[in-house]
Amino acid sequence: MRRYPLIKKTLQNGSYTIKFLKSGESGNTHLLTGKIRHTNQSPLIRTILRNRFEIVKLLGRGGSGDTYLALDLDLPGQPYCVVKHFQPKDSNPDALPISKRLFAREAEVLYQLGNNYDQIPRLFAHFNENENFYLVQEFIDGHDLTEELIVGQRLSEKTVFNLLKEILEILVFVHQHKIIHRDIKPQNLMRRHSDKKIVLIDFGSIKKMSAVGTNATIIIGTPGYMPSEQAKGKPKLCSDIYAVGMIGIQALTGLMPSQLQEDPNTEEIIWRDKAQVSDSLADVLDTMIRVRHSQRYHSAAEALEALTATQIISPSSQSTEPNTNTDDYLLLYKKFILLLGIGLGTITSLVLIVLIYTFMFTSTSLPNNPIQLKFKSFIEKFFDLTLVKTDIPIAKSPNNKRVCNSNCAIAEDINR
Repeated sequence: MRRYPLIKKTLQNGSYTIKFLKSGESGNTHLLTGKIRHTNQSPLIRTILRNRFEIVKLLGRGGSGDTYLALDLDLPGQPYCVVKHFQPKDSNPDALPISKRLFAREAEVLYQLGNNYDQIPRLFAHFNENENFYLVQEFIDGHDLTEELIVGQRLSEKTVFNLLKEILEILVFVHQHKIIHRDIKPQNLMRRHSDKKIVLIDFGSIKKMSAVGTNATIIIGTPGYMPSEQAKGKPKLCSDIYAVGMIGIQALTGLMPSQLQEDPNTEEIIWRDKAQVSDSLADVLDTMIRVRHSQRYHSAAEALEALTATQIISPSSQSTEPNTNTDDYLLLYKKFILLLGIGLGTITSLVLIVLIYTFMFTSTSLPNNPIQLKFKSFIEKFFDLTLVKTDIPIAKSPNNKRVCNSNCAIAEDINR
């Protein structure tokens, strides 16, 4: 924007005029600006339009008209809707046809897109009453992203990834219809309360691709989210990609676009040192906000594919080592349980044999009892065999030599 100080100054001041900027190559270029001001004073409050839409509250005022909250009296429950009143504030005769064309185009696009996509407001009506033009659209019950992108607060990479993905998914649908939004910014992205989805609003600045390249070009945009080619009056699909990239950087850094520095040589935004982000996602964002539009992703579909690839590669590479460690621990645990079972079984068998042997030969029965003698012979053979078999695994471990010696001493005492 350094090369267009007049545009930048006019937009930042939020003036309500259409100024003519001289353009040596493309003829007259019109700069259309406008910032919403909140106020509660309006003569339309409590007015019923078309015997159906009752105006209840003024939502905001812009350069081309006012926006109201209204009730739809024809529908059950009288739900809310949004009414836009076309009422240009500029007295310049050249401003009226431009604003009128934008207003009619917004109605056309909303009808084309909103009825076929859940995350774009639907158009309910577009009419002329008492020589005033009105547009009625769906009311989105939610909050805009300015409530989530708070200056000084950085969002996590996962949160930013999901945010970018959802915005780009909406843009894929918009770009498929060869439409450039031209004013993507946090204020025009609503978080719907009912399902927490993002809804793209304000199609009053859209540009159809078929109309790009005409002599009279309207410059519309918001400083910080508007790339250089859009400031020249030559917007492209990738101009919207630039805006989405700046929103992602704003979320990661906690800084407004105006707070970020530019490289004095390349004019690229310097931001990586102010965020905690993986190289893969940072590379995607850098591509989205390139100064040269030819170096950016050409459409939302291409940007979405690149963004999704960062999450397909990263988790798999990061999860390889933890899975290997888990398998090793599991194997060691199984070996420990097996050895513990063998040890406990061996010790239990030895104790049981000693107890039986002691009981048999300390009893008061006759020493020459043939049954007792046979049982003694059987026990001695079994005992000797058990000691031979268990002595091998126990002796292999230096730590268990004392157990082996103890068992042998017990056996010698019994044989005596």
